[in-house]
Amino acid sequence: MTQSSATQLSDVARRYAGALFGLAREKDKLAIVSDQLAAFRALVAGNAALKLTLESPAIKIEDKSKALTAIAEKAGYDPVVVNFIGVMAGNGRSAELLSATHGFDALYADHRGIKRVIASTAHKMTAAQEKKLSTLLAKSVGSDIELETRVVPDLIGGVRLQIGSTLIDASIAAKLDRMNIAMKGA
Repeated sequence: MTQSSATQLSDVARRYAGALFGLAREKDKLAIVSDQLAAFRALVAGNAALKLTLESPAIKIEDKSKALTAIAEKAGYDPVVVNFIGVMAGNGRSAELLSATHGFDALYADHRGIKRVIASTAHKMTAAQEKKLSTLLAKSVGSDIELETRVVPDLIGGVRLQIGSTLIDASIAAKLDRMNIAMKGA
């Protein structure tokens, strides 16, 4: 088991996520905020221009903040979410926005006593496979889990599990990499 650097949040994203979590909890809007952040991530994933807007340093911070706030308002998001998006963009942190939303999700899952697991496989799992994996993982980690599946063809076969910040890589690609390293050292 190793820690995956890809799952590490920057200090900035962690601070924003923590602030949003505290505010949402105080206002009793944790579930609403969680749902709307997921909707925002889906919106960004499905819109290349919006993704570019988040990441581009060529767009003025003020313009970015206004545009992202307008999008959030038009989507009907709660004022807590609208303000969060606007503040991050207004502070020049729009490139960290998606990361902060994942940080919020992790805090919310922890608050509910749920472990978040990402299972990456080379091919799409069937519903039966997902159910079996969920059951095994729930027993293994000793709590309810929230399973997200991803297809990563480069894995060749096997599975890569990310449980919080722990990565368990039982993919064929990882085994081949380990064999290659072992053979070079022999």
